[in-house]
Amino acid sequence: MKYCFRFCFFLFILILDCRNSDARQQPADTNAIHTWLKIATQKLDANEPDSAEYYILKANARAKELNLPKERIKCLGNYANLLFSRLRYKEALQVSQEQLSISQQSGNYAGAANAYNNMSIQYRSLGQLQLAAESMLKGIRLIEGLKDSVNLRKYYNNLASVFLDLGDARNSLYYSRKSVAIAMALKDTLLTARSMINLASSEVLDNKYDSAIAHLKQVINIAKSKEDADLLLYSYINVGEIYNKIMQPHIAITYYEKASAMLKKEPNTDFQMYTDYGMAYSYYNLNEPVLAKKYLDKVIVPAGELMPKNDLKEVYQLGSKINEQLNNASEALKFLKRYTALNDSIINEKTQKTIHEAEIKFQSSNKEKAIVQQQLLISNKNIELQKKNRLILISIVAITLLVSGCIIIYLIYRNKNQLIELSLLKAQIHPHFLFNTLNNLYALTLNKSDQSPGVVMELSHILRYILYECNTTTVSLEKELKMIERYISLEKIRYGNHLEVNMSLSGNLENHNIVPLLLLPLVENAFKHGIGKLAEEGWINISAGIKDNRFTFKISNNKLPSADGNAQRSDYGNIGLYNIRKRLDILYRGKYDLKIIDEEDVFVVVMKIKLEPNKAGRM
Repeated sequence: MKYCFRFCFFLFILILDCRNSDARQQPADTNAIHTWLKIATQKLDANEPDSAEYYILKANARAKELNLPKERIKCLGNYANLLFSRLRYKEALQVSQEQLSISQQSGNYAGAANAYNNMSIQYRSLGQLQLAAESMLKGIRLIEGLKDSVNLRKYYNNLASVFLDLGDARNSLYYSRKSVAIAMALKDTLLTARSMINLASSEVLDNKYDSAIAHLKQVINIAKSKEDADLLLYSYINVGEIYNKIMQPHIAITYYEKASAMLKKEPNTDFQMYTDYGMAYSYYNLNEPVLAKKYLDKVIVPAGELMPKNDLKEVYQLGSKINEQLNNASEALKFLKRYTALNDSIINEKTQKTIHEAEIKFQSSNKEKAIVQQQLLISNKNIELQKKNRLILISIVAITLLVSGCIIIYLIYRNKNQLIELSLLKAQIHPHFLFNTLNNLYALTLNKSDQSPGVVMELSHILRYILYECNTTTVSLEKELKMIERYISLEKIRYGNHLEVNMSLSGNLENHNIVPLLLLPLVENAFKHGIGKLAEEGWINISAGIKDNRFTFKISNNKLPSADGNAQRSDYGNIGLYNIRKRLDILYRGKYDLKIIDEEDVFVVVMKIKLEPNKAGRM
């Protein structure tokens, strides 16, 4: 489940831990406040949250009465921790916002940084990733100025978690590695283990499975030596997830069984929920849907009440897959709708763009700060040396650095903009395809055709491919063409005997990858703008093949002749061909050739792309 879902509650307890007592003598007026907070901690450890809440609120009321901002910040931090542990995320967010306000008013930068960090984790649990990233970056800016390595490690770790939720492997790896490096510099074994959990999750996202398993096994050894049950449970569950990811469910089950054995001795709803999810996922991979559904049924109710939204959507996704294995199309569709609605509410193009822009600003500000520090150092050397020729040389170096920095920032922005543009172009394909296919299904249901159930199943296969398998940079060329064949079979049901479609394939297709959903718009155009306008019989010819690592895709169709040829040609200047040209320009610049032949009664598109062969011959 993005391999970070289990750390949210765990990390929050670490981040909001405000139990470090002040060794100095406290004024008499604050003794009662600290005594009540100590009692609250004891009550919380004894699993008496209501009593703990009573003492925290009592301490906060006294701190407010005495106008002691430092004590109030500590009380609010403890209270936010308590509320979060009871899954009262919105209330915890309000308390952290109050903590931030008091910290800013009193000039307590450490308290403000802690409040931003807490707010980020609360926003993340509520599925508001844009606000989570913005808050975390603000906290990091403050804590960097304070040179607080312990908290900086935590904040880097939590920012990595946000990028994990977004599926951004590059940034999640960058920040999790920084977190591990700080923990190792501090020579703190437990902190290193906690940072390694996010590092392993980031490596899984980047398909570095062996490295991720190695890091998690290190964490398991540390957890056993420190007798840290929570850390050990996190590790077992995550190792199980990785083995499921690499299709070794038998091994995955052994780790989930270890977690289950621990939970029988000390029950924990949160860990039990994710363990049952892992077992359901393992039996799904073993093609045992009955057992998979048994464990899934245990998860659904508590997940709907307790799981963060980003984790809940993955439960719905698994529910759709399991019911599809059971040939229960209606239930599979229900889960798919839940997954799609929840996923769209968490991550969309606007959110992605805003978060990446915030991250760029943060990185840019760090570069500017480094340049200023360099200039100051250069200036001091000039004063010491007092040589005119040295001053001129250093000035030239400074200008060169500034120009280089501007070029770097420009390249970063250009790269980010291209990624955003690619996401938008790819997103245009999904509703376009779905709208056309649903129209076909609607026509069949009006005629009460016996082919309707078959169309639904074919559509579910195509949607599964688009939603689940197209989230990578490239996909198998063989799978992409298989999806085209499914789409053609749907259209042939609609047109019946009025349409002839010929498709020929050649070459070693399974040993090459291609950008997903690049061919579909061409096929859609042939049906919509060509065959769809014919009153009589139509034909479509498709040929695809690989030769000397060069992929050639040719599609041609007849169309309705027109006295005004320009009127019909304008139909082909549609979103599909524009989409393909833009994506080819970004992804295969200098490696492709696209020819369009628009004649009176025939339309032909020939696309040639140079593809690199897979080293292993598979995805």
